[in-house]
Amino acid sequence: MKSLLSKAAGLALATLVGGGVLQAQSFESAHWKATTEMSGGPQGDMKTESEVWMKGKKMRAKTQAMGMNMNVVKAGDSIYQWQEGQTTGMKLPANMRRRGGQSLDYVNKMADVRAKGKKIRAETVDGHSCEVFEYNESSQEPGGTTKQTYWLARDLKDFPVKVVTETGGMKLTTSNHDVELNAAVPDSLLTPPDSVKFQDMSEMMKGMPAQRQN
Repeated sequence: MKSLLSKAAGLALATLVGGGVLQAQSFESAHWKATTEMSGGPQGDMKTESEVWMKGKKMRAKTQAMGMNMNVVKAGDSIYQWQEGQTTGMKLPANMRRRGGQSLDYVNKMADVRAKGKKIRAETVDGHSCEVFEYNESSQEPGGTTKQTYWLARDLKDFPVKVVTETGGMKLTTSNHDVELNAAVPDSLLTPPDSVKFQDMSEMMKGMPAQRQN
């Protein structure tokens, strides 16, 4: 059961990571839905469905993964993660680097993509005219590089309607849809619940190797 829970929790975090969740300068809040597919991973092919809210520098994702309902809140310098209906969860540093993944500190991520990434083409996705950028990070996985491709929708102020992350033989594809910019997002959604006791994982994460952005 612990192994299953760990996998589901990892997939919930992947929604934020692979989904290119962002702190955009052009809008203060947003609400959208996301479908994330993982292929080539150690647990085989998987798929999740999520609903995500963003306001200022805070975010919330509710994800269905492996038959479980997982919650992730990013507030300040921390990420809080718990399973729906449970009274315990985990508290993680928001700027941690996950092996084989990109940083969970997604503040100004799209600005980084535009400044440091490479525009490779223009393409239309679900009716949105997009600029497609490739953005790479060094990785601990075989090959040493995490390749990320972002489809930034012009009509949605560069919101990523599609993100593909490839590393170590694993491919994570996230499609964001039903995007509502400047949405009304209640503060209660972006606050970790008092009814859940969170175990602080900061000390454990200190030993994880850092990655450098290319």
